[in-house]
Amino acid sequence: MKRVHGRAIYLATIVAIFGLVGGFALASIALSTTSQNAEGNYVNSAGSVTGLTYTSTVLSATASPAPGASTGSASVPQTVAAGVNAFCANTCTANDYAEIITYTFTTSMTGSVQITIHVSTSASTGTATIYLAQATTATSGTIEITWDLGSASLTLNSVTLTAQQCTGAAGACP
Repeated sequence: MKRVHGRAIYLATIVAIFGLVGGFALASIALSTTSQNAEGNYVNSAGSVTGLTYTSTVLSATASPAPGASTGSASVPQTVAAGVNAFCANTCTANDYAEIITYTFTTSMTGSVQITIHVSTSASTGTATIYLAQATTATSGTIEITWDLGSASLTLNSVTLTAQQCTGAAGACP
């Protein structure tokens, strides 16, 4: 049996401590990489709407061609279709860094909903609201919302999402 010297144990312990401290220094997400999950998750999702489920937020690139903006408003929400419903929450440019937010909806989602997105980075802070409504003949699918972060290196601080059912006259949102 080979004996391990005390100095080797001390050296291994110091290396482990530096590794842990270095990991904490990477707590913010630098947008020079494309892996949000590797360094932490800065998404806070709130709200409960029957038939609408928050699925994920992924740091990726804006699609090419970039998705268009939602045409819905608080008084006339945009109707969702079966399958993928892709929208841009701010001004989208193909291949920029982007937060891709995905919700799943089922036929049990009724009426209209509003999804509010708040993104904070080292360069700016912004908020957008998307107004959507279930189709006359209920359908299911996904809602994919792109928040374009731009092409410059910056630090992502947080993404906050809120989904709420609209209960105004004829399904209008507040």
